[in-house]
Amino acid sequence: IGMTVFTPFVPEIARAVGVARQAAPEATIVLGGPHVTFTVQETLETMPEVDLIVRGEGDEIIIELVRALEAGNDLQSVAGISYRQDGQIVETALPPPLDPAKLPMPAFHLMPMDRYHFASLGGPFATVIASRGCPFQCTFCSEWPFWRGGWRPCDPEMVVEQIDVLVNRYGRKNIWFGDDCFNVDGDHVAAICEGILEREIDVDWYYQGRADLLVKHKELLPLMRRSGNRMVQLGIEASNDRQRDELNKQLRTETVEEAVRLLREHDIVCQGMQIVGLPSDTPQTFEQKVHLANRLDMDFPVFLIYTLFPGAQAYEEAVAQGALKLPADYVRHDMAHVQIPPVKMTAQQVYAYTRWAWITVYLHPVRLVRNMLSGNAWRRQNWGGMLAYIGKQSLRNLLPKIR
Repeated sequence: IGMTVFTPFVPEIARAVGVARQAAPEATIVLGGPHVTFTVQETLETMPEVDLIVRGEGDEIIIELVRALEAGNDLQSVAGISYRQDGQIVETALPPPLDPAKLPMPAFHLMPMDRYHFASLGGPFATVIASRGCPFQCTFCSEWPFWRGGWRPCDPEMVVEQIDVLVNRYGRKNIWFGDDCFNVDGDHVAAICEGILEREIDVDWYYQGRADLLVKHKELLPLMRRSGNRMVQLGIEASNDRQRDELNKQLRTETVEEAVRLLREHDIVCQGMQIVGLPSDTPQTFEQKVHLANRLDMDFPVFLIYTLFPGAQAYEEAVAQGALKLPADYVRHDMAHVQIPPVKMTAQQVYAYTRWAWITVYLHPVRLVRNMLSGNAWRRQNWGGMLAYIGKQSLRNLLPKIR
């Protein structure tokens, strides 16, 4: 019995493991995914029902593990796993990073495809992975350590084949590229776009990428738009270069400005992600974040609270310095709760300013009218959704006075 573990769902996984053990006493229970990759000892100590942990990419490891279990072989022959033996935790060496270009078509026929629905992405959707990893090393990110650095592309023909199957066999009209950084390589992006157009696949697609790479590959924007790119999620993270340097983001504000301008020019919706509650945040930097969102006229500014995940450089430093106590309250590692308040702000101030930022940006009268009357139907629909969400949140928790 295998389960993937993401940090905010640790309590649910613990309950699920208990249910699984009770229902299947003789089964081998295996956990994998980013959280347990970096918390092997803690996980095995706190979840006694778990037999094994698969660390890192499990595609090939899990196959070798099942074969070893079936044959009754010594588990030390299986790379990339951790387990208990004679009261000690044994960790086998990780295998080399796999080549995602050699992976087969995902087994969509084994999944409940009709249940995947994302209202803000137009309804029926599916996720496709076009690459693994990221060549950058932001201090708050646990993804690049999980993938062991670097960027590895999938075969673009297989990516297009997946999209074709998802759209025309399963009726998934919206595709979210789940890559950590989709737009690393221009030739790879171009091959996917050209494949979509050659097959005449009618699809809307969305991705997360970097502003500097968008500017670098700006000549691809018309091709990307024609092939169905409707929205880009840009990691802007902060309103000034100094804070981005603290995060090792390697991104300048003028580059962000150019990226947002290019997206507007090609009628591609921009979702600009900013982190609030950074260690160096103050009421003034919160105001700068809102000012930047308004000045650049981002279509969908997003403000997420600074969250530390196991594996991230900043997480390890916080634990070593005693700022984050283990085991942590992992359910609160959800980008909505303050774990470590900024030096010059309280947690209550971070919550208050975050609510203020959302309301100020989305109730800006000029922005409100322009987006609700936009000629881009996707933009109109999602602005309506965002306003409904903010309205509900405001009624439930009126904006407190900021002191």
